[in-house]
Amino acid sequence: MKRQIRSSRASVVIVLFLSLVACSSSDSGTVTSGPAGTEVPDTSLPSESSLLAGSASASVLPTVNGTTDYLLEAPGWSDTIAPNDIGVYVKTFDQGSVDVGNGEGDGSWVHDDIRATAIALDNNGERAILVGVDVYMIFSSDADEIERRAQVLLPADWQGVPIMVNATHNHHGPDSAFSINDDWYSHMADVIAGVVSDAVSDLQPAVARAATGVHRFGVSDGRDPIVFDPRLNVLALTSQDRAPIATVVQWNSHPETTLGWEPPDVPNLAAICVEKGWDADSCSADGRYFTADYPGVLREHLQAQGFGDILYLNGAVGSQIGPGDADVWKITDTHPVGNGWTAPEGAEPVLGCDDLQCRNLARTEAIGTQLSQAVIDLVSKAQPITVDKVEFTTQPFYTKLTNIGFRLLIGDGDLAWKAPMLYTCEPGQPESDATCASDDGVLEVDPVLTPLTDSEIRVGDVLKTRISFLDLGPVGFIFMPGELPPELVVGLPSDFDTNTSKYYLEGPGLHAEGVDYDIPGYLMSLVQRDVLFTVGLGTEELGYWVPVSEYRLK
Repeated sequence: MKRQIRSSRASVVIVLFLSLVACSSSDSGTVTSGPAGTEVPDTSLPSESSLLAGSASASVLPTVNGTTDYLLEAPGWSDTIAPNDIGVYVKTFDQGSVDVGNGEGDGSWVHDDIRATAIALDNNGERAILVGVDVYMIFSSDADEIERRAQVLLPADWQGVPIMVNATHNHHGPDSAFSINDDWYSHMADVIAGVVSDAVSDLQPAVARAATGVHRFGVSDGRDPIVFDPRLNVLALTSQDRAPIATVVQWNSHPETTLGWEPPDVPNLAAICVEKGWDADSCSADGRYFTADYPGVLREHLQAQGFGDILYLNGAVGSQIGPGDADVWKITDTHPVGNGWTAPEGAEPVLGCDDLQCRNLARTEAIGTQLSQAVIDLVSKAQPITVDKVEFTTQPFYTKLTNIGFRLLIGDGDLAWKAPMLYTCEPGQPESDATCASDDGVLEVDPVLTPLTDSEIRVGDVLKTRISFLDLGPVGFIFMPGELPPELVVGLPSDFDTNTSKYYLEGPGLHAEGVDYDIPGYLMSLVQRDVLFTVGLGTEELGYWVPVSEYRLK
């Protein structure tokens, strides 16, 4: 089918990415219109590998008396899961009250660790550093400050090397977006900077193995049209004698498994509410516990199996890919994973649940366990690849800040740690450095929002962001600045225009359907790589990306 390019934000990203890959081409691999089964690069280990890799990881949780020793009392993701145990109670952190991202204020329980992981890569002097953090969002203005702090810790010959800081989009970590504790965020930034430095110090001759497959267990699409990107990408780095260094995993699902769950039978909850000053209406542990969600399960399981440091990257999670209403069941020989979507007849709920869609920590553990098993299976089939380059390209671009609420939040200082810069641009002209200028933080009255909120909005309605590409030869990483829907990554199914009832479950008239659902193309059609990591919230978070044809005025 023909898909026309429109003057939308998604179109801008597609066009800009064409310019990136034009500057970073490779003859490796074959592109298909969508994921099939497992694909393993058909490459061989060079006689003398020039790849160096190093990794490091550390907790970014708030501290108590300067440490996170309270984790010794946290349950974590042990072999025996307690489905309703939200972890160790912490009355006060050194940094003060720390809210939970997409949760409630004053996070007070810790179930498992929240970490930052860095991987440094060097191929004959071409260098890059990947970072993954178990938090909600990291805006580019904040990523830039984290990078600045890291750069000053690096050896002189590593200063200036690109550092790509990415959030896993964990909805249960310390809030890094809207209700930020500045002292904690500064602490996190320093920890990440130290992890980056430690990863460079850990550099050693390395062998890379990569593979891509599909994995569907515990994921659903909560918004029409129903389109998935079920790809699972893995890059395993070991020393030349197979000692583990690190493993990069990229899948596509919101880490929000227990979002909105009211934990039952929390020990001493009434007394804790009194101690915390929570009244009867707010006396609840819902959204007040820290966990890394299924990426934390993945990390603990893979590390126990000898996969080194684990760096998880999320992918196309927009509109709305996550655990949602996915069936999750107890995996047994009789009731295996199968295709991941359809529960076998007679499948039993996970521990503590009465049905296949209930929420508790056993559901989280089941999703993470099966993801880790899928990674183990992929790596067991992966062959060494020749990393013949470590080439990083980035393309800044301007985009309209179509969500006026962001202009309100930025004006109030309630979005990001370091205030994003907004711009005003000459009307009727393409946005560029020549036509756009900083609004210098100037505010203005909005006729609708100001009377409702008693706040003004920023004058600027344009944001400068970036899309980036890391090229390792047969393996590539696209860093997408937001939550892209899967169709902008893998394209639309071949029967999308003719079989609309298959992809639209909410009823007619709510969405653009079939041929009316215009997209500007899809990223996997633009670059040929054996394994292509498509990283959502890649060094930036601009929110959901929606085709122009989906906009409605109400």
